[in-house]
Amino acid sequence: MKKYCVIGEKLTHTMSPQIHSAYFAYHKMDADYGVTQIAMQNMLDNCKETLLRYDGFNVTVPYKEKIIKYLDGMSQEAKKIGAVNTVKNDDGKLYGYNTDPYGFEGMLNANKVKIKDKTFVILGSGGACKSVYYILKQRGAKTVKIATRDENKKGVEDFITYRELESFKGDTIVNTTPVGMFPNVDGCPVTDEVICNFDNVADIVYNPVYTKLLQNAVRLGKKAVGGLYMLVAQAMKSQEIWNNTLLDEALTKDIYNTLMKEYYCKNGGNIYLTGIMSCGKTTKGKKVAKLLGWDFVDADDYIRQISGKSISELFDEGEDVFRDWESKAIEQLSHKKNLVVATGGGAILRDVNVSAMRLSGVIVLIERKIDDIVADVRTDTRPLLKEGAQKLREIYDSRKDRYYSSCDYVVKSHEYDMVKTVNDIVKIVK
Repeated sequence: MKKYCVIGEKLTHTMSPQIHSAYFAYHKMDADYGVTQIAMQNMLDNCKETLLRYDGFNVTVPYKEKIIKYLDGMSQEAKKIGAVNTVKNDDGKLYGYNTDPYGFEGMLNANKVKIKDKTFVILGSGGACKSVYYILKQRGAKTVKIATRDENKKGVEDFITYRELESFKGDTIVNTTPVGMFPNVDGCPVTDEVICNFDNVADIVYNPVYTKLLQNAVRLGKKAVGGLYMLVAQAMKSQEIWNNTLLDEALTKDIYNTLMKEYYCKNGGNIYLTGIMSCGKTTKGKKVAKLLGWDFVDADDYIRQISGKSISELFDEGEDVFRDWESKAIEQLSHKKNLVVATGGGAILRDVNVSAMRLSGVIVLIERKIDDIVADVRTDTRPLLKEGAQKLREIYDSRKDRYYSSCDYVVKSHEYDMVKTVNDIVKIVK
């Protein structure tokens, strides 16, 4: 049996065993992943013999730099970053790597945040910042600035003070500080004014999944990206190093979805049902909510409630007006827990809506044949179908890719078996 572990000082809340055990189970590997806590006063001086018993191990704070003197070699990225989070035992020789940059890159890729030729600002200048900075420069970012509270670094290349940050505009801002991390969940590293200067906001903090920074970003209409995917992706990169395998993005997403599901089962979260209009989100959603003992919310009803207008009246003012109210509704619902939400057919069109739903629960796409929907749909209550039911096919074709790329799970709508469809949805959180 192969043996792996994570070493650190305090590891009571680590998710690493769950992630790696899922990898072993998927590949049917005879392997074990454990936890090795090393007290700070003992450092690592008497631990090398113990560590050599493992085929590989991960390293977390405060030992990412201290481990280096015990290694027989280091990868290029580990040398440049000056820190190691993955060690491979190769016939009694310990070689160090840093998979955090690739975890961060995976997080951005999964959320379709581009790096090449884009402008980034990194909050914080610690070890996590170095990993993010490394991969952004490697992948061709146009500009990468590091925000610091040290006024002495004003004017120093690649550094920007928080005072200068107030007027700096860019594509993506990345938090690598611990601000907002559990248990201090009300902390936010920057003001609304700073957030408004960027299109995307990423936070490598993963507990809580929906940090205050990300909540504020969604409220301000920005795409928001949480850190849990980075945790899973960097772990998968460790497996690639240990076992000489290729990175499996589908498996990474599956393990990430499982962790998200477990997180929201423990902490409370929502189910968001998406799909083209008349696919059955409301009917099925009510039954799912009843089985779970949760509350049900029809997003259109909620929009009517907060706007004081009918959906038709909002569309008469312009589709953008309706979409703005839709985003406001989803943002408000994202702060609630244990809801089953039937979203509107176009809710997934805006990145900010997808961010809010992903960070506060799971997105389930109800898949129903478009021919069946066209045959059944009512057009008199649908502002977008004034031209007739066939217009729905055109709408579906334009949104299809978005439906599938934005969801966490797909559930087929069984036309003659409502119970099966409902149970399939319930199984996702059960």
